[in-house]
Parts: sequence; structure tokens; C-alpha cells
Amino acid sequence: MIERAEKYQKERNEIMADNEKLHKEVENIKAEYKEKEFDMEWKYKSKIKNLEKENSHLHKVVDKFRETIGKFIKWICKRFDLGAEDNLIRDFEKENHTYLDAEKQLKHEDKEKEWYLER
Repeated sequence: MIERAEKYQKERNEIMADNEKLHKEVENIKAEYKEKEFDMEWKYKSKIKNLEKENSHLHKVVDKFRETIGKFIKWICKRFDLGAEDNLIRDFEKENHTYLDAEKQLKHEDKEKEWYLER
């Protein structure tokens, strides 16, 4: 009986050692996961921040372009005594199938693509 008890104690000690070893491995994996999770989150947030900056800059460029186009059209009309700016814009858009308003132009191009795909 003592031999059996010693055998069980030995097995128990081995199991406890294995259990401790597994716990350490699990803790190491958790720590590694946390580190990778932090790195991925930081990279993701960094990319988002850069895209937001770029997007903000592009909005400024587009807004400045619109403002400049408006000034240019006014200048052309005054310089060449063309009269109403609205007529000049309307005629340009009609003759060139191009809108000066970028959003209208994008919608127009999307519709053209749809029509083309339906054929």
C-alpha cells in the first residue's frame, strides 16, 4: 500500500509539474497575444489617423479648387464681357457633358456606367 501511495504521489507531482508548465505556456501565449493585439491596434489607429489627415487635406484642396474656379469664371466673364456667369457655366456643361460641381459630375459618370452596363 505504501508503494501505491508513493506511486500516486509521484504521478500527482508529475501532473502538477505538467500543469504548472502548461499554465506558464498559457501565460506566455496570453502575453504574446496582448503584445500583438496592441501592435495591430496601434498600426490600425495610425493608418486611420493618416487617412483622416489625407482626407482632410483633400477636402481642403477640393474646396480651394471650387473657390478658384468660381473666381476664374467671374474673371473670364468680366474680362471678356460675356455677361452672366450662369450662362457660361450652363453652356460649358451642356457642350462638354461635364459638370463643374464635382459631386454632380461623379453622379453623372456613375449613371453613364450603369447605362453602359445595361446595354
